[in-house]
Amino acid sequence: MRLCFFSDIHGNGYAFDAFLKEMEEKKPERIIFGGDFAGYYYDGDRIISQMREMGIFCILGNHDKMFLELLDKKRTLEQLVPRYGNSYIRLSGGIGKENEAFLRELPEYLEMEADGLKLGFFHGSPRDFLHDRIYPDTEITGKEELAPFQKYDYVFCGHTHHKLVKRLGKTVLINPGSAGQQRDGKGASYVLFDTVKEQWEICSFSYDRESLAADIERFDGEDKERSRRLKEVLFRKSR
Repeated sequence: MRLCFFSDIHGNGYAFDAFLKEMEEKKPERIIFGGDFAGYYYDGDRIISQMREMGIFCILGNHDKMFLELLDKKRTLEQLVPRYGNSYIRLSGGIGKENEAFLRELPEYLEMEADGLKLGFFHGSPRDFLHDRIYPDTEITGKEELAPFQKYDYVFCGHTHHKLVKRLGKTVLINPGSAGQQRDGKGASYVLFDTVKEQWEICSFSYDRESLAADIERFDGEDKERSRRLKEVLFRKSR
């Protein structure tokens, strides 16, 4: 099977549209989304609708959970907007009932067997489904630390927005980076994985960042520092 795993779209409709064009060309047999529709940018509701219509398998992200907690009055806009932007206001004011129900039903992880391989898909990791952050320089050693990963041949995760491939004992951990808000300076990206050949490729792609920057100025421009941060990360380059 040829599958695609991508994560952390964060309401970036320009990146999502470019990603879909990539999928038209690459034609994977299955597409899996690793969570975080919500936060930062402004097309979350539309992206949820399209993923639902396309039958993309989706996992809950930490921002999706925070958004649901906002709807349930367990969090406030005052807690979320200063750090993550007015995207939370737009999504909470415009999300459709079917899309809200869809978010509420998302699982926290996916397990799959394909061509003799045991695969696990997470937003964070097997040891903390939503919040674990594993960066390229994160060290995971010792039997207890490795144990949650060892039930899988391959683990796919997101959350950090940093691309990595790391071997943990018998398990290969792959993070494709973020499709919607790259932070490693290497571009928006996803991973293609062939379960027969056990081959993977992390693919970067371009999208209309200038138009998104204009949207940031329109929706978050009243806070100059926040709008600067939301734009800077889009154009960041690796050192």
